Amino acid sequence: TSGTIWAINGATGAPVWQHAAKIDVERAEGTFYNPYNRGLAISGGNVYMGTTDGRLIALNAKTGAVVWDNEIMSVAKGNKGFTGAPLVVKDTVIIGANGGELSGCCGPIYAVDAKTGSVKWQFDTIGGDQRSRDSWGNDSWKIGGGGGWMTGSYDPATNTVWWGTANPAPDYDYIGGDWMNNGPRPGLNLYSSSVVVLDADSGELSAYFQEMPHDAWDFDSAVGEFLMIEKGGKRNMVHPNKGGIIFVYDADSVGGGNELTVNNAYMIGETYNYIKGVTKEGRLVGRRELPEGKHSDVCPAIDGAISWNTGAYNPKRNTHFMLTQEFCFDIEVVNPERPDDFSGQAYFGASWTSKAPKQKADGTKVDAAYGTLQARDPLTGEMKWRVEYKYPVLASLLSTGGDLVFVPGADGMFDARDAKTGKLLWQNNLGTGAHGGVITYMAGGNSTLLL
Repeated sequence: TSGTIWAINGATGAPVWQHAAKIDVERAEGTFYNPYNRGLAISGGNVYMGTTDGRLIALNAKTGAVVWDNEIMSVAKGNKGFTGAPLVVKDTVIIGANGGELSGCCGPIYAVDAKTGSVKWQFDTIGGDQRSRDSWGNDSWKIGGGGGWMTGSYDPATNTVWWGTANPAPDYDYIGGDWMNNGPRPGLNLYSSSVVVLDADSGELSAYFQEMPHDAWDFDSAVGEFLMIEKGGKRNMVHPNKGGIIFVYDADSVGGGNELTVNNAYMIGETYNYIKGVTKEGRLVGRRELPEGKHSDVCPAIDGAISWNTGAYNPKRNTHFMLTQEFCFDIEVVNPERPDDFSGQAYFGASWTSKAPKQKADGTKVDAAYGTLQARDPLTGEMKWRVEYKYPVLASLLSTGGDLVFVPGADGMFDARDAKTGKLLWQNNLGTGAHGGVITYMAGGNSTLLL
């Protein structure tokens, strides 16, 4: 049930306590995101959880007793809320809102006092500063969607929070190639489909990079995976985008609210045709615009080549393990009616049907959807090995210090692979497909996997 937390004994699986948040059903059932919840934060003896009706809850980790339960954002007509896990930074809980497909303003990221639940600061991903507002023609930022529906990361060296943001609204744009000057949201649409870097204490914008300028495909940047790697005296922040691109940022190019420096960018998606490629500086090459009408075989589909489920990293071998999902869709782009208020109504500009890809970007013919597990150097993108799955993997990975990689499959098979080669070491049938994460811990003297 949405909003329910279970605490269980790690050795026996016996329930310790349960808390079921009383979700406002009338509001939450009207959302696209109900009943999803993608995780918790645990810090200072408390457990923190966001809800689909816009609340943030703190519970005592030992007893499950409510410490505080506060409505952080107004969810008028039930079309906004929280599904991602919070992030605790010092004495602050940070969480991003949903809203990329909604006619709301302004895609906020909130910082909340961990002890009291009171809001300390708020950063609006859409319309939060003049540069953002100037990048939305016709005041379209007022109904521009955005948000940050997955979890960010904290860099203590610069005291900054890195957060990926959601797509703009309306989702898809009927105007096609003339999007800088015309259509429902003319311009670049900052800071949608971007990485924003915020001062952890004030919420002030320190830096940003828009991974998908004027996102026309719902390939936003909200994927909650930020991987810090130091090499040769340089600090790099690695971040995947839904469109199947890995961006490698200079982690020290923050400050002043300026654009981040991109040290490298490379594709890991295989069946893409929405662009022809990406430069090492992170600029898209050969955009495929989708003007009003029907378009066949657009790849990847709205779900993206990379989704919310995270990869894993083996620092000993400097190997980044990532998943891709390879399927496409036929789409009909329409001119949606502009909402007459800013209450968070659905604001879509298309309908679609998922389908199998016909070929990879390199021209190789395929005839079915599939998934991949890829092992790469995270900074250069060099492929070390690759395993193909019949079905896209919809769960997150786990990499261990013992050179194992665990892969929970959509078909119910749970794989253990050699991190050096990708070789299958053992496989177990769970009886049902996995759609969550994997953790490992010691309990009762045993090393345990939980998924």
